[in-house]
Amino acid sequence: MRDFLKRILLMREAGVLAALLLIMLFFGFYTSTFFTATNLTNVLRQSAVLGIMTMAVTFLIISGEFDLSIGSTFALSAVTATVLLESGFPILGAFLLGLVVSIAVGFMNGLIVTKLRIPSFIGTLGTMMIVRSVVLMVSERRPRVLGDRGLVSCIFGGGELFGAVPVPIIWLLVIVAISWVVLAKTPFGYKVYATGGNIRAARLSGINTDRVKITNYVLTAFAAGLAGLISLCFLRMVAPVQGEGYELEAIAATVIGGTALSGGVGSIFGAFLGSFMLAIIKNGLVLMGTNPYLQDGILGLVILIAVVVNLRLGAARKGIRVLEFARRLVWRSRQ
Repeated sequence: MRDFLKRILLMREAGVLAALLLIMLFFGFYTSTFFTATNLTNVLRQSAVLGIMTMAVTFLIISGEFDLSIGSTFALSAVTATVLLESGFPILGAFLLGLVVSIAVGFMNGLIVTKLRIPSFIGTLGTMMIVRSVVLMVSERRPRVLGDRGLVSCIFGGGELFGAVPVPIIWLLVIVAISWVVLAKTPFGYKVYATGGNIRAARLSGINTDRVKITNYVLTAFAAGLAGLISLCFLRMVAPVQGEGYELEAIAATVIGGTALSGGVGSIFGAFLGSFMLAIIKNGLVLMGTNPYLQDGILGLVILIAVVVNLRLGAARKGIRVLEFARRLVWRSRQ
């Protein structure tokens, strides 16, 4: 049992998993509808859009960079698609062009950061403002309606699997699975960790760190564009201000899940738990009838507590590893 508890504590996601369970029990105790299947399905659906973006943001932060433009890119893909549809484009072509535009924004971010050597915070802040201005002009500052567009719309988020599971949840689970495999099981994942952990050592070992970062920017923008289209198909409309604040929520979810802002450390499972926790808190506060003006403050407090807990658990894990290493040295010296 001691070894089992030690392994649990050594998990980077141990803190956020324990906090998530406690928060769910708290809301389940104070509300009668929290643990219903309908509500939990609704929470998963609500977390899908943010969760998809959080997966890509995790890659980016592990490699040592940020992207503040994903909220604007989220709106750009959806607005581009609806404007093209109004012009007579087929829906699949409009959606693909929306994704292409999003990818172009990510590629531009990557070049700004890696080739112009502009800090990612400043570079993507400028891109965020530029892209949001484009969205406002293209949409003419008014919501754009998708309407019922048939099978493609259902596949991208407007339908339900077996009449019970919303398609956005399926997208989320697929993206989480792919992200975990890529980050944990492929050479590219190793390069992402190496780039964020020690960029100089990564370059000396032959890793093209600029290419890794540009790829992560492209993946992040693609995820934001895909999330925008999924939201568009579910809501059947897009507002020009939609997506504002998603960049900070995605970063917060990633950090809550144990990803280090300094880079080199993080996991997909932790990022998924972080995004799910934010959705749980929002849903629980609404069910409890909490004052809307207090909800952002409570979320901010949870983020601060999560960061502190992760730092403490990180120190504890490091201490346990040091003690275990010392114990093994002593055991070998006695052999």
